[in-house]
Amino acid sequence: MRGLVLRAFAVVWLGVLVAAGPASAETASEAAFAELLKDPGNLDKNLVYAKALVAEGDVEGAIAVLERLVLLYPDHAQLHVTLGELYQRAGSDAAAAQAYAAALAAPNTTPAIKAQAEALRKQALNKTAPSHFSGSVFLGMQYQTNANAGPYADVIFSQRNHAGRPHAERPSEDVSGVMGFNVNHTLDFGRQDGMALESRLTGFGQLYDENSKLDTGRINGQVALGFYPFPADGGFFRLTPRVNFEAASADGEWLDGGGGPGIGARLKFNEALTLDLGYDAVYRNYDRVSSLGHTEDYTGFQQDGTMTLTWLARPGTTLIGSVGGRSAGTEHDSLDYAAFSAALAGYQTYSSPVAFLPRNWLVGLSAAYEHRWYEAADPHIDGNTRRDSIWQFDLVNSIPLSESWSLNQQVEYLMDDSNLRNYTYDNVTVAMSARWRF
Repeated sequence: MRGLVLRAFAVVWLGVLVAAGPASAETASEAAFAELLKDPGNLDKNLVYAKALVAEGDVEGAIAVLERLVLLYPDHAQLHVTLGELYQRAGSDAAAAQAYAAALAAPNTTPAIKAQAEALRKQALNKTAPSHFSGSVFLGMQYQTNANAGPYADVIFSQRNHAGRPHAERPSEDVSGVMGFNVNHTLDFGRQDGMALESRLTGFGQLYDENSKLDTGRINGQVALGFYPFPADGGFFRLTPRVNFEAASADGEWLDGGGGPGIGARLKFNEALTLDLGYDAVYRNYDRVSSLGHTEDYTGFQQDGTMTLTWLARPGTTLIGSVGGRSAGTEHDSLDYAAFSAALAGYQTYSSPVAFLPRNWLVGLSAAYEHRWYEAADPHIDGNTRRDSIWQFDLVNSIPLSESWSLNQQVEYLMDDSNLRNYTYDNVTVAMSARWRF
């Protein structure tokens, strides 16, 4: 199965590689390595080489350089701390804890380095415990050109006739404050099949300056039991049955609550290529929020299936492609729909242009498309059955301020091109937030 899937995607990724063109003649790390060859034992040249590797996203290569340096200079506490930080970035928290312990034991450690190493060691040990938490909290602001998704047209359909668009439904710009959190918990049972209880809870809140009826609060959760059904395959195939639950409010009123089962599967071909498959069936029970209309009509089941391929094309460069399908059932046939979606995203680390922020920055660009086929026409609007083509483009940039804090910027363009003018609109969102990871 591994070979079949690899061959199936090989043609696609080969096209991407060909389109990318030839690599540059010499990278910064190659130049630094050439200098290092002239004096292999030089500490400064080794550090320049390691820094260049990190800037290009080759954390594993930088780890190899630091591992050699701590053998040559075991008394340099800062080298051990740097090695530990690189181990943590690579996901090796146990090795990181050992590196921080070596920094604490180094004879030339200073009070500042000792405090740093102790804090980082505690963090790494927490992550290696059978039961451990991780997650993030963010807080920010955003501006939208069409916050209420008001339709383009001044004249819309009503009872199959043309009618003037209500004033309240015109496109309306607005500013909002956003906040949220993401908490993950893993309980490893220490079994050969890697069985672990994996729980996730996310929350999101948004408060608008003018359109208070759009104020939103949402909580989503998931409890999953992950394991390797074939332990002998070296971790190639992981299965994760799960239960989803959610609740939401709008305009200060209860909007919906629900949940349902799901299952996920991961095929890890190597360290650079992973395929994720998922299916979820969620039932949502909507109450009526009068300011938003007949929201109770959306009560029903929604089923989603997705397939996502993640490829580390080279150190620091990640490509993600996904396709999916959706089926939504509600109280009325005119609101039921089936959908197909596809998305492609690319993420690239790059050297910080600001001297006092030495960590690599991250930029990402994504494009997504979804087409929805509705089951029946809405007799209150028009005799035609609705069809929507939804496009979304995102540009994001993340600036790490420290190991835990980052500043994030995002620009998003969303367009819903419907065959019914009542639903055709677009929106531009500009957002900035600060995020703390733990």
